[in-house]
Amino acid sequence: MLKDINAKDIYLGKAEAWISGITGDHDPIPAPDHCLEELDELRAMCAAASLESSREEFSIRHHGASYRVSTLNSLSDTIYVLRCMPASVPGIDELNIHPGYVSQLMKPGLSGLIVIAGAFAQGKTTTASAIIASRLRHHGGVAITIEDPPEMPLEGKHGQGICYQTWVNQGQFGEACRKTARYAPNMIFLGEVRDAETAAEALRASINGRLVICTTHADSVPTAIERLYSLANGVTGNSDDTSSLLASGLLCILHQRLEGRIKRPKIEFLWMGDEENHGVKNTIRLRRFDQVGSEITLQFNRMLMSARPSPPLQNAAGNVMEADRRSIPRER
Repeated sequence: MLKDINAKDIYLGKAEAWISGITGDHDPIPAPDHCLEELDELRAMCAAASLESSREEFSIRHHGASYRVSTLNSLSDTIYVLRCMPASVPGIDELNIHPGYVSQLMKPGLSGLIVIAGAFAQGKTTTASAIIASRLRHHGGVAITIEDPPEMPLEGKHGQGICYQTWVNQGQFGEACRKTARYAPNMIFLGEVRDAETAAEALRASINGRLVICTTHADSVPTAIERLYSLANGVTGNSDDTSSLLASGLLCILHQRLEGRIKRPKIEFLWMGDEENHGVKNTIRLRRFDQVGSEITLQFNRMLMSARPSPPLQNAAGNVMEADRRSIPRER
């Protein structure tokens, strides 16, 4: 079956189909013969979904697999480009993210804006969905998503929590965010921040006691902050007000890119949820976005230091005290 091939993308035309992103193979490769019947079913589903929704992008599920579909009209054919999505939402501890970062993202009672930034196809939505599902499982509550189209299978129960996914056209995210706030969710997920109104509404929701998670295209943490500022400023129109809103609303900016033969996220992480982070908030308030890089390094080093075991206590003679000998593993 297709889901067993572990492909990244399928280019599905009328006469032929190509599969892309299979580790160790030339890219793309022709679809194997044993999948042709399944591909015919998929193409029929794509054509029906496109006709019913009148959209060029949509999501479908087939034989337990999820696909995000984009319609490509070439000179000779209509091609459905299927991005293969995970069949289930992974836990945040399954994503190869440093446990220190996971611990911060999983703290109870969080509010503010978590921004997950990166280039196209770098796993931003997977990371966002993992955070949502894991927080619902651990802390309960209600999450509502605003997506175009919905991608990951988040709809339904997660432990004691529940998620409702909604499909909203781009250009309507800002209004949808205002409406969603009236439903009193604990979490709001914005599939992608692309326009000024969405950026401003995300920040406003984040300072009103909710945890808002969004994705955006950016090549670093500083650029993600600057992008949000530039977008939101298009609505507020006052630079000081916008930067103050940004500094107050931001909780975390996470930039990721996938690396290695087996794709794993490489994370750049800026946390603003503790008392000791007033300095970086002030840096953002003053619009010195290029200076947050040093804070990222400082936080990372601080996290590594806190993770190291404390050295055993010694007496004045330099010998390990008896109370600590019990915690030192003996050689066998």
